[in-house]
Amino acid sequence: MKDNLLSLAVTYLADGVTWLVDENLTADDIGVLHLPTGLQAVTNRSDLNKALGLKKTQVNFSDFNLDEMAASSKVVYRISKEKLLAHHCINQSLRNLKRGGELILLGGKQDGIKSIVKNLDKIYGSKTRIKKHGTSYVATCTMEDSLYQRLHAQPDFPGLPDDSYTKLRKVSHRGVSFHSKPGVFGWNKVDRGSELLVSMLPEICKYQKQQNDVLDLGCGWGYLMLATADMPFQRRIATDNNIAAVSTAAYNFKEAGMAVECVADDCASQISGRFDLILCNPPFHQGFSVSDSMTEKFVAAAARLCRRDTRVGFVVNQFIPLPKVAEKYFPTCRELLAADGFKVFLLSPASPR
Repeated sequence: MKDNLLSLAVTYLADGVTWLVDENLTADDIGVLHLPTGLQAVTNRSDLNKALGLKKTQVNFSDFNLDEMAASSKVVYRISKEKLLAHHCINQSLRNLKRGGELILLGGKQDGIKSIVKNLDKIYGSKTRIKKHGTSYVATCTMEDSLYQRLHAQPDFPGLPDDSYTKLRKVSHRGVSFHSKPGVFGWNKVDRGSELLVSMLPEICKYQKQQNDVLDLGCGWGYLMLATADMPFQRRIATDNNIAAVSTAAYNFKEAGMAVECVADDCASQISGRFDLILCNPPFHQGFSVSDSMTEKFVAAAARLCRRDTRVGFVVNQFIPLPKVAEKYFPTCRELLAADGFKVFLLSPASPR
């Protein structure tokens, strides 16, 4: 979490408080915190779920579903990068508050917190107080009696527009039909980078002796794995750090008649065994920030899961220095394609001939 937002958030954490934690926070951030024993957290990220669990914090690992949680006196939330997710979390938080409770929102001006607060007050009729702390803002929305009564008298009160955040819907893009939802990376499109990687599958798999096991590393809604439907793999695993992505991908695989093991996991850290083919379109953002270490984390994970003749297909934005990152883990790194701001690479544990 950038700037002073984490230190600000920590001042509000106490017994009985609900803390919404998304990708703006890292597992390392959590590792150095001293968290109150009565804190309850909600996260959609596998790595954060594990890190919070190690702190003995009660964790609701879900797509920010607070419906079954006990009412809270305070909810603390650093607004998410994705607008629809932020709206969903705010709507859920307000419904979770006790009468007189407080929703604490944190963010920077560039994160859109001021416009979110303006819309929040317009729709809910609240009077949110906002205070500047350096380059960051903290907004406090109190659950006044009138707002509490309105929300409980109208269970279907729409709240901030979230495009039916929780519901899967059919999407058609670039000739591909699939099911998806907000909260999943590139949820309403076929990512151009992934499309380029798929176009190189014949080259990646050229002269491959066996195709028994395939891994989609960071699966999103499942596009890369779906592209292998006609290949003779006997064991298929798709994994993502985001629980919403995993459940969405599982739905798409079932619709396609594919038997795929779907795992919510931090960069395949809990996955064992070796694979003949590994496909990956790694993220390079951590919340609102660009993370230099994300690419290496995925490359290292792929290297750990390789056989001697494994083929590894990566696609990255053109400014990501993948060859430099990969040289530590793979003897062979060959650029296959550069187009539309992306580069596709074939990595191999075998030395080049």
